[in-house]
Amino acid sequence: MKKEITLPKSKYEGGYTKQEILDIIRPLGIHHKTFNKKMGVNTGTISKTGELLFYGYDICLAIDCCLNNREKTFTEWD
Repeated sequence: MKKEITLPKSKYEGGYTKQEILDIIRPLGIHHKTFNKKMGVNTGTISKTGELLFYGYDICLAIDCCLNNREKTFTEWD
């Protein structure tokens, strides 16, 4: 059974900042370069302060790919 990944609450409603993502993946032992490769190119949004925000679903998917040493499947790409 696949373990569900639960993210902490972000300071923004629309998604997570790069720093928040680093704070999430470090305790999991995931290197940022590995995470970025698994994350790939994704859609995101911009906060009112101009920060790029990444959607929680995409972050969870990239974490799952890192932890299970796999690539996204065709149906997982958005």
